[in-house]
Amino acid sequence: MNMKTFRSTSTPRQGGFTLLELMLVCAILSIVMGAVFNSIKLTIARSQAEQIKVDLTQQGREFVDEFQRDLHQAGYPNCRIVGTAGVVLNCPTDYSLPASATVEQNIAVAIGLVYVSSTKVIFEGAVDGTGTVYSIQYRLVDINGNDPPTTNCPCTLQRSEVVKKVATPFLQTPAFMQELPNVVNSGQPVAGAFYGGGLAIQGTTAWGATNSAYYAAVSTFKDYPVFQAYAQDGTSITLPRSVNTAGDTPILTCSVSSIDCIKSLRLTLNLLANANTGADIQTKVRPVTTLVGNARLVNN
Repeated sequence: MNMKTFRSTSTPRQGGFTLLELMLVCAILSIVMGAVFNSIKLTIARSQAEQIKVDLTQQGREFVDEFQRDLHQAGYPNCRIVGTAGVVLNCPTDYSLPASATVEQNIAVAIGLVYVSSTKVIFEGAVDGTGTVYSIQYRLVDINGNDPPTTNCPCTLQRSEVVKKVATPFLQTPAFMQELPNVVNSGQPVAGAFYGGGLAIQGTTAWGATNSAYYAAVSTFKDYPVFQAYAQDGTSITLPRSVNTAGDTPILTCSVSSIDCIKSLRLTLNLLANANTGADIQTKVRPVTTLVGNARLVNN
């Protein structure tokens, strides 16, 4: 009897992933990718916030640098350089009107500081290197354009540069062609206080708190004055001072009779990013930056 042996023709069993394993892998992959994308999102948000700070710093630094350059030319050329017809002594005791009107109204003479307060500085000087005397004015205005600021910030720091005219040596009509927005320090100290009197910061945070309440956590953020004046020994000079006030002229012009007079000015800027485009995506808080510039009056 012939016996035939039959071999099995079925293919060997092949291994594979079960549905449960595939679901588990997809879940793990989703978690990993979610962490990666969240990390990228945070990186982009931080990058944008830092870029906003860089932009604020660049804008503010340009203004501070120009302020310092301007002040270095304040009072040049003075009455010791330029002869004035009809005046026996080219440099009077002080610049009070009307005794020294001939000197003050000479378009070739820069008398230096004209007016200084915590929110405004006016001075004369040949700032462009040509010898032409200009009246330069820096002033802080509030959100409604008031000078001095009286309502709310963010405020705007403005700069005017006009040629000095004979008829109006102090009250030249300004032409504000440059400005720096988003300034939130507007302090106007009184009674010898170092800082205080800053205006409320308009707007609210993402969680409903007022900007003034939130940023008050930063010491003196809104109460710090924009302009401060110092004597030779670093003593703070009480402001405001006007050259039209007899008692103030020796302090502004550093005449021979003055003991404590203004030898340097400080500009302090606390800048707050724009409420609509400048908020940090992650924290919902508007970035802030502070810049300080000191200018010594070399011609005073």
